Amino acid sequence: MNIKKFGIILFLFFSTLAVSAQSKAQFGHIDYGEVIRLIPGVDTAQVALEAFTKEFQDEGEILASEFRKMQEQFEILANDPNTSPNVLKIKQDELQALYRRIEDFSEMMQIEVQNKQIELLKPFQEKLTDAIATVAKTENIIYVFDISTLLFYKDGKDITRQVKEVLGINDAQ
Repeated sequence: MNIKKFGIILFLFFSTLAVSAQSKAQFGHIDYGEVIRLIPGVDTAQVALEAFTKEFQDEGEILASEFRKMQEQFEILANDPNTSPNVLKIKQDELQALYRRIEDFSEMMQIEVQNKQIELLKPFQEKLTDAIATVAKTENIIYVFDISTLLFYKDGKDITRQVKEVLGINDAQ
């Protein structure tokens, strides 16, 4: 047998192996939310995030209360025929300025809470993603889906248990 024919046969052999390996590749799914909640330390991070958020909510309530009081005072002045238009204009401008301050605070609060959430939860998300990748590689899975976003699935492999094992999570938790 000459080298050219041997090369062609070898190429066909490896191509068949590659196709065979690809055909055994499969889809997998996991309950991401269930697993992330079980990772040790996530509950502590959630409590810290809730406390962080509560501080902003308390401050927001103070601003909202201040706005309601100012709005009530404005309405009283607006209903009083003796109130000059200049005073009414000044009070209305103050009310609008406080409203803008509340809007700005609300936007800033959302950004800060989101950043804190990323800071606190990102290490756990990365740990879970790494565990999923490990199991997917071991199980020859080419796609892993989160079941919370699937409307229907059939014949995929549920890798939740294996990922929990990689993370050292006992199913009894």
